[in-house]
Parts: sequence; structure tokens; C-alpha cells
Amino acid sequence: MAAARAEYAGRGYYTDAFNGSAAYDLDRVMGAVPLPEEEPEQQPSPEELQRQRIQERLRQREQARAKEQSRLQVFGVPVVGIMGVIAAAVLMIAVLMSYIELAGISGQIRDVRSSIETLEDRGEALSVKYEAAFNMAEVETYAVNILGMTRGYDSSTGYTAVYRSDRAEILAEDETAGLFARIKGFLKELPEYFR
Repeated sequence: MAAARAEYAGRGYYTDAFNGSAAYDLDRVMGAVPLPEEEPEQQPSPEELQRQRIQERLRQREQARAKEQSRLQVFGVPVVGIMGVIAAAVLMIAVLMSYIELAGISGQIRDVRSSIETLEDRGEALSVKYEAAFNMAEVETYAVNILGMTRGYDSSTGYTAVYRSDRAEILAEDETAGLFARIKGFLKELPEYFR
């Protein structure tokens, strides 16, 4: 009966709402158009029941899929897509930060290289100054003129023959001799080297 009323209302004969002119449906009030008679409801066959159940299950599955898809979307865009865009943005920021860090490190390397070149130049200048400070010609002149030393010749070399057996002797050091005694002994032997 409800289906018949809906169909009847779809034709515009049976409505409870006002139309745009706010006029009543006088046909319905006056009874000019009769309502269709209700037919007795028939029981559907088992095949139709089975088909209706299958259609209901398919409809429920479709609704579940649509609900799942709508849940996985934000503002009509899939969540996976949004996560992909965020991941790409994070990676781009990471690459940008690494380029900035690389530029900073390159600047530091450039500064260190210039410092190394400056230090190498300074080291060369100091080695030249060092060699100039210890010029052997000046040392020899100082030794001969101021200290009174003479240059040794090949003929002044002497050899001493030792007629002892091949045995090493370890001489005991005087443990009681202090620091001043050792310095005094060294200073006594020093002139013998320059004769």
C-alpha cells in the first residue's frame, strides 16, 4: 500500500505539502480522484528471497567499500597521496639542508687550505732565516777568530794500537760523584777535543 501511495504521490495527486502557490490540492480534498485500491501482498518465492538477500549483501559490501574509501580520504584526496606528498617534502628539505651544510663545509675547507698555504709560506721563510742564522762559514769564522780554534788536518790523525784480548770491560762509575763532579770532569776533557 505504501508503494502505491508513493507512486500516486509521484504523479502529483497525493501530497501533504503545499505547492509553490500555497494552494490546497482540491482534487484530493474533494475526492475527485479516487485512490487506487490496495492489492493484497504476495509472498515472494524462495528464489526471489535468495536473490534479494544476495543483492542486499552486495549493496552492504558496496556501502562498506564506499565508507572505507571515504574514511581513507581527506578533503577528497586519498590519505596515501597526502602521506606521499609529505614524505617527498621532507626529503626535499633534507636534501636542501645537506646542500647548505655542504656549502658551509666547503667554505671551511677553503679557509683551512688558505691557512695551510700561509703557514707553508711562513715555514719556508723561517727555514731560510734558520739557515741564515746557522751559516757554516760564519760559524767557522767565529770559531777561528774569536775562540782561537784551528782546523784539523788529515796528518793530525793518530791511531793507537791496543794489545789486549778481545774482551769488553765495564768500568764502574763512581756513584758518590755528584752533578758538579761530572760537570767538572766534562769541562776538563773538552779542550782535548779541539787540539
